[in-house]
Amino acid sequence: MNFNFKRLADKELEPVGAPKTMMFPVTVQAAYDKENLYLRLTFKPPADAHAGAPREDKDPKHEVKAAVMLMASKVPQAAQIGCWATCHIDVRSMPGAAADKKKYITGANLGGDVYADYFQWKSGAGGKGSLHLDGHVAEARVNKDGKALVKAEGENKGGTYTVTFTRSLTGGAGDLALGEGKSVPFGIAIHTDKTVYRFHHVSLGYVLGLGAEGDVKAAKQ
Repeated sequence: MNFNFKRLADKELEPVGAPKTMMFPVTVQAAYDKENLYLRLTFKPPADAHAGAPREDKDPKHEVKAAVMLMASKVPQAAQIGCWATCHIDVRSMPGAAADKKKYITGANLGGDVYADYFQWKSGAGGKGSLHLDGHVAEARVNKDGKALVKAEGENKGGTYTVTFTRSLTGGAGDLALGEGKSVPFGIAIHTDKTVYRFHHVSLGYVLGLGAEGDVKAAKQ
């Protein structure tokens, strides 16, 4: 399945302005077995993600970063908005916001299914790395302590990236439990052109089905 990623372009909402490339397709494939979920993202990132971004909003260490958020069952409108549930006008890097305010979910409850399971792959210098984060977003984003992500791998062939996540069906606190017959809302965010903070492309909400209905149906192995 192909998804189009789009950013808000209105100068009133984004003082820096919009990039030339507003949308680009991402192919999402999924499979699962008794132990793991496998997610593969394939995309050709634009080179003009945000030429107007401030220098401090550029990351020379990572050309590309790709993240997935699996939304717990009680996150409001998760199937429609995906990881937009973690985005707010008062988080850091937004115009006029506090510098230390991280992404969060309104009414977050880590023990009550109001949170997002979050994992990310980072390209490293030259797009050859395999660095990753495994955390969650509740009252604030936590970029560590996740136990479910087994590995995150990526490669760049001719400008096209393929990123594959291998994730255990179960983990610890902040790791959403998965299994046969479960449908899970999710969203994807991709930073390109060395951008950080708000300068990234974000999907709307979609549903992943493991032996269940979903926009993306994971193949059973």
